[in-house]
Amino acid sequence: MPSRTEQTSDRIDLRYIVPGLSRGLAVLQLFPRSKPAKTLAELAAGLGLSRSAAYRLVYTLEADGFIARDSETRRYRLTSKVLDLGFEYLHAQPITETAQPFLRVLSDRSNAAAHVAILDDWHAVYLARALPNAGLVSNLQLGARLPAHTTSSGRIMLAFQDEARLNSIYEKLKSETHGALAAPPREDFNAQIAADRKRGYVFHRSTVDPGLVSLAFPIRDHDSLVIAAVTVIVPEKIANAMGGERALRPMVQETAAGISRKIGYRG
Repeated sequence: MPSRTEQTSDRIDLRYIVPGLSRGLAVLQLFPRSKPAKTLAELAAGLGLSRSAAYRLVYTLEADGFIARDSETRRYRLTSKVLDLGFEYLHAQPITETAQPFLRVLSDRSNAAAHVAILDDWHAVYLARALPNAGLVSNLQLGARLPAHTTSSGRIMLAFQDEARLNSIYEKLKSETHGALAAPPREDFNAQIAADRKRGYVFHRSTVDPGLVSLAFPIRDHDSLVIAAVTVIVPEKIANAMGGERALRPMVQETAAGISRKIGYRG
C-alpha cells in the first residue's frame, strides 16, 4: 500500500494511477457551462486522444449513465447522475447539516442570501445556503466554485492560512485566473491578506455580480482552525437601506460564532 505521504497531491506515486479512470474523469470535465454539448471529435481533441480511443471512454460513460448522446445533433451532454455525485459530496460535509438552521435564521434576519463556503485548493466552494422569502437574491448556486481572492468568503479563509499554503494558492491563482478574475500582484495580495486578517471579517463589492455586496466571517473548529466561512450576499441598495456594513456585521458574526461553537470551538 502507498504511504500517506505518497498519496498526497504533492507526491503522487504513478504506480497506483489507473490511466483509464483518469481519462474517464477527464471526459466529465470537458463540458463547461459555456459549451455543455460536444461532439466526439471535440471530446477527442480535448483529451488529446484518437477518436477511437475517445469513443471507448464516451461509450463507457454513456452506458453507466453519466453522459447522454442526442441522436439528432450527435452531441454529448452530462446527465443528472453527475449532479447526484456533486450533491452527495455537499451533503457528506459535516458542516453542511450543522450550518443550515443558522443560515435560515441569518437569511430571515438580513433579508439576504446566506451561504457557507469552504476553501478547496484555490477555490471558495459553496456548500450550503438559505435564501430570503422575498426580494432579489444572489444567483450563486450550491457547489459553485469561485477563485478565493474574488469573494468575501474566500478572502477571509485565505487570511488565516499559513504562509506555505498561501504561497501554493497564490501560484495557482496566478496561473489559472485571467481577466477580471486575475490574481493581483503579489504585493497587493499580501497587503489584502494582512488587512483582512487584522479586521477579522471581509466586506466586499462583488466583481462577479456587480451591484451585490457581501460580508463574511470565519468559522473555526475545536482546534481554533478556520475551516469555513459564513457570508451574506445582498443587493447593495438593500444593504444600504438596512444600514450597510454596520448593520450586517453583527448578524454574520453571531452566526459564524454559533456555528463554530456547535462544532466544538471554545474561543
